[in-house]
Amino acid sequence: MRDVWTMESLLPYIGADRHRLQYPARGLEQHGVRLSGGSDWPVDPLHTWNQVRTAVDSEGDVATEGALYPELQGISRASSLRMHTSGSAHQLRLDHLTGTLSPGRSADLVVLDRDVARVSLKDLGETQVRLALAGGRTVYEADSAAGRAARGTSGAAAALDAVHGRHGACGCGTSH
Repeated sequence: MRDVWTMESLLPYIGADRHRLQYPARGLEQHGVRLSGGSDWPVDPLHTWNQVRTAVDSEGDVATEGALYPELQGISRASSLRMHTSGSAHQLRLDHLTGTLSPGRSADLVVLDRDVARVSLKDLGETQVRLALAGGRTVYEADSAAGRAARGTSGAAAALDAVHGRHGACGCGTSH
């Protein structure tokens, strides 16, 4: 959660001009940088769909100090979705395997409880995964007993490791 400690404590040290540029997503995107989305804790809680929203409005669901300059650095919803899918796959060197639904790539996908391209921005952060597939295999099903037990655990992450291999794309040559 963005709060006084994580955001405003920097202001006296870096000044207002630099403070407003802490999260320069729009500026980077405008200069051709491929954005990658992920956890930004402690500024943003560890909730993927709130992170997608926060990239757009610079506020998200739980900001206590208001938005951090969305008029300067907020990006479009489409850019945020791309950042959190194909952008993250690229950063992890997995874009040859995943990140987009394309022939020859893994069938990694999620079925959601709403249309994230059309739902209000406020409701975007509340999106829930109903079904997740990794490599075409079901790794999470919300309505199953295992899915209910997996909520709040790293079950899906372990399943992704099993499908793609933890270090399979990083080039380090180790397998765990």
